[in-house]
Amino acid sequence: MFILYIINYIMTVFKVHLRSPQLNALLGLVIVVLASLIVGTRELNAGFDTKGYVEAYSLLDTNIVSSYIVIKQYFGISIEPLFWGFAWVLSKLGATPEQFLLIVAFISIFLTGYTYRKIDPEYYYLSFVGVLFSGSFISLYGNAMRQGMAIPFFLLALYFFMQGRNRKAILFAIITFFIHQYTGALVFLFYLSRLVPWKLFPVIWLGSLLMAIAISSGVLNWIPGIAHYAKASGLAYLVHPTYIEFPIYYYLLHRFNMLEDEKLEKMVHFMAAVFLLQTIFITNIYSYNRIGLMRFVLEPIIYARLFTKLKPVKASHQLLLLLFLVYGTMIYFSESVQKTLNPVTDI
Repeated sequence: MFILYIINYIMTVFKVHLRSPQLNALLGLVIVVLASLIVGTRELNAGFDTKGYVEAYSLLDTNIVSSYIVIKQYFGISIEPLFWGFAWVLSKLGATPEQFLLIVAFISIFLTGYTYRKIDPEYYYLSFVGVLFSGSFISLYGNAMRQGMAIPFFLLALYFFMQGRNRKAILFAIITFFIHQYTGALVFLFYLSRLVPWKLFPVIWLGSLLMAIAISSGVLNWIPGIAHYAKASGLAYLVHPTYIEFPIYYYLLHRFNMLEDEKLEKMVHFMAAVFLLQTIFITNIYSYNRIGLMRFVLEPIIYARLFTKLKPVKASHQLLLLLFLVYGTMIYFSESVQKTLNPVTDI
């Protein structure tokens, strides 16, 4: 599968330097197909959630009530009619579990690429590839399938929110909710970002860092759940590289006067709100990661803009793609990704 990573990188390099709209569209489709193959052709017993999805899909019945019971058995109260309705249709059309994984991956990634063209029309080919070479890509499209399918609709809700078109933002938030409830509920962070003054971000950053250090050192073990969480996740989750990364690009955005772009400013404010909410849920590894994915899929949009400040522009694009590839390679061979894409018994 790693060969597909390399081919994906080469296709993107061609896409950056070619100007033919038709050829760019074809290369874009090739990139989506390659990305879909990376996560959509994993083993049926791979990773953490895949087995549950496959078993639930295999038990879907022509009787809607029976199907509801099966889904509830595997996913509790998280009954999302749009995702499972789509799965039910695939089942009735005779799609095998292997085809189910691949089809869901392709549609989710294709729609995500489409929404990046809307939310970041100038640099979408860079920012979208940044997502494809991240751990978030594997997590969303190779494991948390409902959330992966919900992402493009969540991004559309954010897109319309940034344009001040609240009715459409709410409409796509509802669609998101019926695909993956947790992701749909996070739309409220759009409006939370209006309530948290941007100038408070340094205070939020320092406070969350101190809290993470306190948790990892055991000072707060007297609080229910803290000791268990710290023991299970370790320092890697509690003091994430984000704590260093955020202040750096916060400074650079101001240094290059990039926050004069109202849409970009709203996006950065939203990511700060996500960061704040992550801190609140720092004792729950699942909530912490699921919330964080909302930020990670947007950060490449900022990186693309920061790197294009370097001259010459084409060289800056090439450098950014190379960094994405190096980072993606490190992520791909990490233990977490290998567990996600391969049978757990093989690790």
